[in-house]
Parts: sequence; structure tokens; C-alpha cells
Amino acid sequence: MTERKIKDNIQTILEHTPFWNRLTQEQQVLLAENSKVMEYEAGDSVYSGARECLGTFLILEGTLRTYLLSDEGKEVTMYRLREGDTCVLSASCLLSSITFDVEIEAQTRCRALLIPARILAGITRENVYIENFIYKEAAKRFSDVVEALEQLMFLSLTQRIVSFLLDESAKSKSSSIVMTHEELAKGIGSAREAVSRILKQLAKKEYISLNRGEIKIEKREELYRLL
Repeated sequence: MTERKIKDNIQTILEHTPFWNRLTQEQQVLLAENSKVMEYEAGDSVYSGARECLGTFLILEGTLRTYLLSDEGKEVTMYRLREGDTCVLSASCLLSSITFDVEIEAQTRCRALLIPARILAGITRENVYIENFIYKEAAKRFSDVVEALEQLMFLSLTQRIVSFLLDESAKSKSSSIVMTHEELAKGIGSAREAVSRILKQLAKKEYISLNRGEIKIEKREELYRLL
């Protein structure tokens, strides 16, 4: 693909954002000329709060996982982002109220449009509409964080696993969840050994079936009863 076609494709993506028509022509050109499509393989680190502030990602394909990492190396997943979602915590330097560092990794192969922080910062100071967009997206993610905390505090491990599987099935519109026990454990912030034990119990009851790298829901109604 030629450079001109790449730029045209980037502008087409940006034209579908809710703030595009609220930008001045100069701001539109600035975004289109400086934004770039990034590609990541599953497991790649996309962003770390300890490194430079990147900017905002518009997810084009795949799934990103946002999580907190303790000094001891324990991970707690806050939320995941899929095609059509916007990642604003990767531009946390623009959000003065965000005082914690997050980690973001590609859970699957991903493509995302990156709007660099330095470009976004300048436009945000000039344009209240894009500032409102950023804070609106941050509020959505805050709701996801609260939901994750509620599950950690009020649901048993079995319920958290079941809830995760049902949610994944609904989002993918499939009874099969392509995921390892380790990935599921990271997704709910638990130990792999404990997750594997619960999954085997559910499989013994024939509520699910387990294959290498796959968990298949067999009796959806029974899983809902566990919640």
C-alpha cells in the first residue's frame, strides 16, 4: 500500500469518530497526518505506565487487555478492549485525575490507530469537543473497573469464572472460547492452578468441555444458575 493510500485509509478511520466533524480543518489535517496504524502480536506489550505516554488508540482489530501490575508481579485485569473501542489510559498524561499506572498488552493479534499524545494534547487545549470525548471514554472505562472490583469482592471464584465465560461467549457469539487456563486466570486476576481446578469441576458436571486452548460451554442454563 502506498503512503498516500495509507493516509487516505487513516483519514477514513478518523472520519468515523464522533469528534471528527467538530474539528477545524487544520485540526483534521493534523490528526490525519500524524496518526498511524500500529500492529501487535498476541502477548506484545502495547503500553506501560512506567514508559512514555503514547496517546489514544482506536481499536481496529483484535483485543487489548488493560491490567494493574503489583511490585510482586501479580496482575489484576481491569478491562479488555475490542474492535470499535477507544483506549484512553494509554494517554493518561492528558488526564490529570489519573494517578495510577496501567499496563496494556495485546491479548490477540491487534491493529489499532494511534493518535499521538503530543498531537492530541494540543487539540484538546483548543477544542472542548475532543476533550469531552476523552473524558467520556475514561468514564466508560471507570465503570468497567468498578465492575471488575465488584466481582473480585463479592463473587466466589466459581462465579467469577462462570461470569467471564458467559461474557466472552456473548461477545464472540460463540459457545467456544479460545483461551488457555493461564489467560483466563489473568483475565479474572486469579492463580492458574485455582482456575484449572474449578474448570475441571465444571467439566466433570458436563457444564463445559475442555480442549487444548479452548473452553466450550455445553450447558449454558446450568452456568447461569451458578450466578
